[in-house]
Amino acid sequence: MTHDAAASFSQLQTRLDFIGLDAAAVSRLQKIQKQVDLHLPKALDRFYDKIATVPDVARFFSGKEQMNRAQGRQVGHWKAIASGKFDSDYLAASTKVGLRHAQIGLEPRWYIGGYGVIVETLVKNVVHDYMAEQLSQMRKLKYDDVMAQVDIMAGAIVEIIRAIMIDIDIAVSTYFDKLTAEAERVEKENAERINRAVTLTGDALRAYANGDLTVRIDEQFEPQFQQIKDDTNAVGDKLSEIVGQLRVTSNALKTATSEILSGANDLSERTTKQAATIEETSAAMEQLAQTVMSNAKNAEGASIKAQAASRTAEDGGRVMTETTAAMERITTSSSKVSDIIGLIDNIAFQTNLLALNASVEAARAGEAGKGFAVVAIEVRRLAQSAAQASQEVKALVEQSNTEVETGSKLVADASSKLVTLLEAVKENAQLLETIAQDSKGQASSIEEINAAVRQMDEMTQHNAALVEETNAAIEQTENQANQLDSIVEIFVLEKGYGGQSGTRTLPGRPTLVASQPAPSRPAATMGNAAPVSRDWDEF
Repeated sequence: MTHDAAASFSQLQTRLDFIGLDAAAVSRLQKIQKQVDLHLPKALDRFYDKIATVPDVARFFSGKEQMNRAQGRQVGHWKAIASGKFDSDYLAASTKVGLRHAQIGLEPRWYIGGYGVIVETLVKNVVHDYMAEQLSQMRKLKYDDVMAQVDIMAGAIVEIIRAIMIDIDIAVSTYFDKLTAEAERVEKENAERINRAVTLTGDALRAYANGDLTVRIDEQFEPQFQQIKDDTNAVGDKLSEIVGQLRVTSNALKTATSEILSGANDLSERTTKQAATIEETSAAMEQLAQTVMSNAKNAEGASIKAQAASRTAEDGGRVMTETTAAMERITTSSSKVSDIIGLIDNIAFQTNLLALNASVEAARAGEAGKGFAVVAIEVRRLAQSAAQASQEVKALVEQSNTEVETGSKLVADASSKLVTLLEAVKENAQLLETIAQDSKGQASSIEEINAAVRQMDEMTQHNAALVEETNAAIEQTENQANQLDSIVEIFVLEKGYGGQSGTRTLPGRPTLVASQPAPSRPAATMGNAAPVSRDWDEF
């Protein structure tokens, strides 16, 4: 007998002593063993018939055959109780029944009720047999003797009940001991699983807190803790994704801010140059405005002078017209003078002929005609002088006519050109007036442009200041990006997230594998639950 078995048997003796099943009680129980054995099959038949009508209990049997085997084992067990042999074999058998009840999940209310059915049948029939046997004899006995027989019967019944209570005690105690042990085992395993899950989860979270985002939990968890594992790994994945994106964004931000800063510096330099250029342009525009305004005034003066020149040209045109008319009159007068000269020339010719004739006649007259001859000679000389003078005048008149004709042509040409000049002067006057008006408009436009340039200069100066502020902000952003990069660099990422290494699992600890639990409490699955294995025959 092992130490545990000896301890259990010692506890059984304590229970027997407590309930009063001593040797005398066992002797009284053995006296009615035949009656118990006689009526036990009927009691068990009634018990198993009752079981068949209760689905919550009948479901523990696969069929009639298994129920018959269980009933056969119950017969042996109850005969052992009726024999009063409360030894280690009885204890083992009764403990086995309690363990089996605990394993299949048969609740105590059902087999305590079963004890009630069996006790009812046994007590009723045992009392009936005993009374039938003793009744005829009791008529011959005295009252005290009859009461003694009743006491004997009552004692036997009490012993039966005591024996049954001991069996119930062992079965129920074993049931609850089994449940308690199973609960403690499950609780311990659950505590180990919880502790393992919490430890691994804590290690992972601690690694995340220390910046190592490559840690993942690969160990298999129980289903009830699987969500914790998945959520923890999901946190690692999400943190890796976020930090990876932050790292990429930080690098991109540094690159972008560097490029923006370079561009902003270039823009600042260009803006400064542009401001200087615009300032120079503004000064040039002011000079240009003054020049254009001066040109407008000069154009206006030129227009006035052109108008005066136009009027002078008109006066010159009129003079040329009058000159042309005078030249025409001179030509007419010259023609008349030429005619007169021709007449004089003709008169001189006639006078010369007359003088010649007079000389001839004077010669013919002789001395008487000498004085007339002298006169005739003088007349002839005068005629010749007149003819010569006429010829000279004629030549002069002809030359004058030629000169007048040439002068008339020149005057006509000059008049024509003067008309053309007059038209040109008028057009120039109009153009100069238009230029003067346009110059005024240009001067006004240039003034507006100059105002716009001044405003642009102010805006450029303002933009230059903004660019300087932007440069300062970009430099600050770049410094913050460097700080962000330094923060992000603290984290270790797996490959694929911009990290330096791959995912690593938590340091090696043996994987916690739950032991296979006993098939506890099948009663939780009602109705369609599968029947228990065929090797269970106790009830």
